[in-house]
Amino acid sequence: MDGTSFAVCTRQRCAVLGPFDRDVGLPRNHAMRTERLAAVSTRRKTLSAVAVSLGVVLGCAEDDNGADGNVTNSSVTTSSSPVPTSSTPITTSATSAPPGLPSVSPSSSTSSTDSPVQNGPTSSATDTPIAVGPTGSIPGPNAGGAGGSAGGEGGMSTSSGGGGVGGELNVGGTGGAGGDTIGNGGAGGGQSAAPSPLPPITDYSADGPFDTTMESNVGPGGGYVVYRPEPLGADGFLHAPIVFGPGIGQSVTVHTQMLTTFASHGFVVVGTPVLSGGPGDAGNRQTMLDGLEWILEQNDPGGAYEGKLEPTKVVSMGFSVGGTSAVEIGGHEAVATVVSIHGHTASAALHGPMLQTTGTRDTVGMPLQQATFDSSEVPTFLATLTDAPHQYIESDAGGEERPAIVAWMRYFIYDDTGARDYFYGDDCVLCKSPWENPQRKNWQ
Repeated sequence: MDGTSFAVCTRQRCAVLGPFDRDVGLPRNHAMRTERLAAVSTRRKTLSAVAVSLGVVLGCAEDDNGADGNVTNSSVTTSSSPVPTSSTPITTSATSAPPGLPSVSPSSSTSSTDSPVQNGPTSSATDTPIAVGPTGSIPGPNAGGAGGSAGGEGGMSTSSGGGGVGGELNVGGTGGAGGDTIGNGGAGGGQSAAPSPLPPITDYSADGPFDTTMESNVGPGGGYVVYRPEPLGADGFLHAPIVFGPGIGQSVTVHTQMLTTFASHGFVVVGTPVLSGGPGDAGNRQTMLDGLEWILEQNDPGGAYEGKLEPTKVVSMGFSVGGTSAVEIGGHEAVATVVSIHGHTASAALHGPMLQTTGTRDTVGMPLQQATFDSSEVPTFLATLTDAPHQYIESDAGGEERPAIVAWMRYFIYDDTGARDYFYGDDCVLCKSPWENPQRKNWQ
C-alpha cells in the first residue's frame, strides 16, 4: 500500500512536532484552551492539598504523588440494534449496561480501498522483550494511594508501626494493619483508585454499552467524519475524543466498523479527510491538528458537544501514515495517549503512554515501528501480531488488534482495571499467541 511512502521514509527523518511547530502553525484558541487546562490543574492541586491536610488531622500517612476521503451523505445515521450475531467472528455477546447508560450498538462492515502491500519474508524485532512484573509504577490517571499505618508488634492497640504498601498503577494501596492489645495486627483498608465510569466487561472484542451515530461532512471544510455515542453526556458521562488518521490516499470510512466500536465504548472519534502525503508530511500533521482543535472547540460554550467531552484525555491515533502523524502530534497538551497502528518512524515530545501495533508480515511498518519504539521516552508497548501484513486492520473490523486497542484506551483513559491483563505480566494477552515478541520500555 505504501510502497512509495516507504521509499520517502527511508530517505528522511520525521521531524519532532510540538503544538507550536512553525510549519504547522499556532493552534486556534490555544491561549483560551491553555487557560482552561491551567484552571483544571489548579483545581486538582487544591483538592490534593485539602486531602493531604485531612490526612494529617486524622493521623493518616499519604504519599505525594487510496480513495476519496469526502463523504457525500450528510445525513446522521444512528445504530441501535444489539451486537452483531455469531456470523461476525470477532464480536460476541452484548455488554449489559448499568442504569442510565444506553444499550449496545452494532458495527457496520466496510471494505478496503487501500492498495495492497507486497509481503516479503518475516521480519523480526531486535529488542529483547522487557518483562514487567505484577506491580507497575507508571503514573496513571488514578494511581493507587499509599497504604495506611501498620499496627505495632506487641504492646497496646495504639502502638505505631510501619507504613502500608503503596498501590499499583490504577490499583489501590494495601492498608496498614492496626495492632490489638496482644500485638496482632488487625486488617486495614487501603486507598483505592477511582472507579471506572464504564461498566466492567470481560470481552474486549465486543461492542461497548453505548448506542452510536455517524456524522458526515463536519469539521473544518466539511471533510471530517464523526463516530460518537448517542446520546452524549448521559448521567454526566464525559467522552474522550479520538483523532484518527487513515492510510495514505485512503478514506476513513474504510475503518467505519472499527471506529464505530470505539464510539460504543464512550469515545467521540474524529476521522480526518484523505491524507495524501507520505510519512512525516506536514500536510498530514496539519490535517490531524485541525481535527484535534476542532473537536476541542466543540466542547466550548456554544459548541456542538458543549460540556460533554473530556478535553484533557484525547487519544491521538492513526494507521500507516496516519499512525506516523498520530505520534508527531502526540505532544499536544490535550493528548493523553498515542496509538500508532502499523505506523512509520516518528518522534515527538510525548507526555503520555504509547501503544504501537505491527505484524510479522508488515514489511513496510515493522522496522519503522521498531525505530519509533527505540527512540520513545515514555511508557511504550510495541505489540507484534503473528502473520499480520501492513494492511491487516482494513478487514475484519481491525481483527485481533481492535480489542487490544479498546483495552488500551479503556485502561489508560477510563481507568478500567479489567484491561490491565492485556499489557502487564509475563503472561499478558499481548504476550502470547497470536501475538509474539512483546516489547515494553519505561514500564517500571
